[in-house]
Amino acid sequence: MDLKFPSHGYKDVFYNSIAPMLIVGTDAPHYTMLDVNNAYLFATHTRREDIIGQPVFGVFPANPGDSMSKNVERTIFSFEQAIKTKVTHTMYNYRYDIPIPGSNEFEEHYWTTSNTPVLNESNEVLYLIHSPSNVTDLYKAQEREGAAIALTKKQQLQLQSVFMQAPVGIGIFKGPDYIADLINPPLCRLYGKTEAELLGKKIFDVLPDAKGRGFEALLDNVRLTGIPYRGEELGIPMLRNDKLETVYVNFVYEPFREPDETITGVIVVATEVTELVNAKNKIEEVELRNRIAVDAVGLGTFDLDLLTNEAFTSTQFARIFGFEEALSRNNYLELFHPDDEPIRRQALKDALVTGRLFYECRIIHKDSSMHWVRAEGKVIYDDNGKPLSISGIALDITKEKKSADEQRKLISLVENSVDLMSILKMDGYNSYINEAGRKLLGFKDETEVLHRPVSELHSPEHLLQVQQEVIPSVMKTGRWSGVMIVRHLQTGENFPVYNNCFRIDDLVTGAPISIGAVMRDMRPELAAKAALADSEQMLRNITTASPAALWMSDENGHITYVNQTWVNWTGTSYEANLGSGWLQKIVEEDRIRVADKFVSDVLEKRNYEVEFRINHADGKIHWCLANGQAHYNNEGKFAGYIGSCMDITEQKMLQQQKDDFIGIASHELKTPVTTIKGYAQILEKMLQHHGLAREASMVSRMDTQLKSLTSLIADLLDVTKINSGRLQFNDREFEFNPMVNDLVEDLQRITDKHTFILHLNKTGIVFGDRERIGQVITNLITNAVKYSPGAEHIVITTAIENNEVTLCVEDYGIGIPRDKLDKVFEQFYRVSGDLQYTFPGLGLGLYISSEIIKREGGRIWVNSVEGKGSTFCFALPLVKEETDI
Repeated sequence: MDLKFPSHGYKDVFYNSIAPMLIVGTDAPHYTMLDVNNAYLFATHTRREDIIGQPVFGVFPANPGDSMSKNVERTIFSFEQAIKTKVTHTMYNYRYDIPIPGSNEFEEHYWTTSNTPVLNESNEVLYLIHSPSNVTDLYKAQEREGAAIALTKKQQLQLQSVFMQAPVGIGIFKGPDYIADLINPPLCRLYGKTEAELLGKKIFDVLPDAKGRGFEALLDNVRLTGIPYRGEELGIPMLRNDKLETVYVNFVYEPFREPDETITGVIVVATEVTELVNAKNKIEEVELRNRIAVDAVGLGTFDLDLLTNEAFTSTQFARIFGFEEALSRNNYLELFHPDDEPIRRQALKDALVTGRLFYECRIIHKDSSMHWVRAEGKVIYDDNGKPLSISGIALDITKEKKSADEQRKLISLVENSVDLMSILKMDGYNSYINEAGRKLLGFKDETEVLHRPVSELHSPEHLLQVQQEVIPSVMKTGRWSGVMIVRHLQTGENFPVYNNCFRIDDLVTGAPISIGAVMRDMRPELAAKAALADSEQMLRNITTASPAALWMSDENGHITYVNQTWVNWTGTSYEANLGSGWLQKIVEEDRIRVADKFVSDVLEKRNYEVEFRINHADGKIHWCLANGQAHYNNEGKFAGYIGSCMDITEQKMLQQQKDDFIGIASHELKTPVTTIKGYAQILEKMLQHHGLAREASMVSRMDTQLKSLTSLIADLLDVTKINSGRLQFNDREFEFNPMVNDLVEDLQRITDKHTFILHLNKTGIVFGDRERIGQVITNLITNAVKYSPGAEHIVITTAIENNEVTLCVEDYGIGIPRDKLDKVFEQFYRVSGDLQYTFPGLGLGLYISSEIIKREGGRIWVNSVEGKGSTFCFALPLVKEETDI
């Protein structure tokens, strides 16, 4: 057999592989070693020249440190299996010790080795790749773990032995059903059950008498929270020796934790103390008999030594004063209410004279609660008549005092009530009617109440309701309420009252003894309802007659009312316009805009104003102006809108006629003004040529005025084009900042007083009409100059924010009042008041600028503080830069 090993292209990878590998021939039984990598040499402490061409077991004989490992036999078996099956065979966790360099000793090692066959084209095994992995650390760790487990099991057995021999009852109960997992003999005896009856069973199934007494909740709390619970001298019903008895125990519930700290149950440690508790109870029983006579009535006893001023009190006396045990006299005296302290002192002085002590005073407990105390006592004298002490009792009379106070309040409340309150005896006579009731029914005095039967308060037909409906219902169900008719004893007038009556029973026997009633005169309420109905009808008539459409909405923007005018305009039913139905009559092109604004204003709770067109019932399109005023309820919460809607079709027609006139007039003015301007410029040059400087200056001023007139005409033409939708835009991409820079330079040349400060941040490319956008910028800057006559600087800033190019013009001029900010972009808006004629113009520039920016897909706004200046800004969409993919 050719044992030569090919060496084409594998050696660099093979030698430098981090996994130890040995190439072994298939020439059994020698298994000649053909090649070896560096990792294998390092792992086995060998040299290449000692290995190549040598048989495996000549270099690596049986394990020198452990002949029992049979490493040679296992290796031969693995070689044979790999050659036979032609698949990798692995040997796991076998020992083979490695010599320690420079000594005759060996180092203990454990290995897991794979033998992989390498096949030729004929599927024959050429050689084996023998790859050992050093698992010494892992193997020893597993050995240590096994030893630890064995030790743990031994400790568990020892612990269980201690557990079973403990003198107290101990048990482990697992899971939410508390199944007995481990239980020792003392606990079995305590429960009166055998170990077989308890182990593996749900504890409350085995001890049913302990169910429903709170133990389940205590166990759940310990198991779920991990917080132990300790109980002392707790009585538990137990069935022991076929007899149900109460067993007293001291016990502790501790959470049972698994090795991973998970709580899976509860450890119960219990000690029976039944005999101790019974003995204690007998002692307390004797003491109780001694206290019961006094404590039963809540009396506290005291004895005051008048010679030493020391007081000896019972426990009940201390409790009256808010203490748990008897204290010194000063502790009690500190609690007396400052206003009642003189009463106590005077009572003590009087007692020394009369021999009897009596007072009722307020005391304030340490918890700040106030109580009433009554003290009574007798003075004890010596043979010479000298007072020695006072012995007596104290009683808490807080409830008695409060009851008297409540009774007085109740009587005051009843007597001052505006409603009738009465008590009817079972014989048909009233025993009590309050003052309001006596006036309501016409009784002269309280004596008459007692002697006039209830039958006289009703006409015969109305008395039948009392006899057949009211009294039977009260007797059967305990109460009746409803409207009944009563009669005034003096005038004979029959009038309605709303009566709430109820049965009053004897507290001892439960038998009915009287009927209580609370009646309210319904005449004012009925009159108010009638007045309200009249008012509502009047309001309905007014709204129906209104030439404007009136409407209301709730806080969510749902229409809750429209008047007849709107119904007539739309030609639809009242119900069809409620909710959001009113939108259906709005022209489709306006509908989304109107709805969106309404929703936005409702969310912001702003006043609502919008213009829109409707499909009128007359078959034509009508223009409407809707206004809504936000209103709020008594609690200050937004409650919706109250609004009106005006038909402005005629005003719109007049506006259109005005726009047409302005357009025609502006167009007609443009040509002659341009001609005049041309002649003025020629005339100025001629005068300058002839040296007539003064005359040329006058013509120059005329030219300046012509420029202003030309600008006004241009604004008027733009407005007419905007209103008619004919304003043309030549949109294209352009660099924004260079355009701004050019405009500012041109404007700076013609502006002497103001300096323009530029902050041009990176902006990029904008898609729009360069000339129109430039017109907006020019307008904003010239406005800033115009309205800041006392300032020296105008700041122009550009930037990119949220994929928009923004430009802001900031001045330090007169500013704009806050309530006028939303009007500056309207047509013909100008500064009002004293400044109206100071700043010339038609008020069209900002309107035109606003419309241009909107039509270019942008937005425009202003921030201003009156007297400090304004900042006008607009934003345009930024053209996204294309990126190479």
